[in-house]
Amino acid sequence: MDPRIEIWEVLHDGEITAIAGEQTATLTMFVSIPYLRRRVQPLEDSFVLTLTGLTRFEWHDLDGSVSSLRQELEYNITPGIVGTGSESLPVTVETTTGSLVLDFEGIRYNLDTGDEVPYEAIRRGCDDYWREWEKRFADKGDST
Repeated sequence: MDPRIEIWEVLHDGEITAIAGEQTATLTMFVSIPYLRRRVQPLEDSFVLTLTGLTRFEWHDLDGSVSSLRQELEYNITPGIVGTGSESLPVTVETTTGSLVLDFEGIRYNLDTGDEVPYEAIRRGCDDYWREWEKRFADKGDST
């Protein structure tokens, strides 16, 4: 799957905590996801996604009306990423407080320290986490 789309599944449970550049061709988005972020050193709690060639950025409230994600964030509402059913761009990212429609050309991944991180490292951390989580759950089920 295209990493520009798959990242929204990988960051499931992450919270969008800050954005910048929503009216430009480059959008920067902070996603706080401590359980995944702590698997990539140095220890912090967020990833920074930089979407380039942005041609569409729409925030839809739960009632479907188009509004402002920046305004949501200013009121300390942090949308939790649920995932996406999209298979191509534009991608619709479902969250706990609405949906985000994005169309863009490229994406860069950074740690909140500023260091670049390959997509594969984020993906691997996610796979490892959920594999370990499933094993813990299965082990607990065997002991009862």
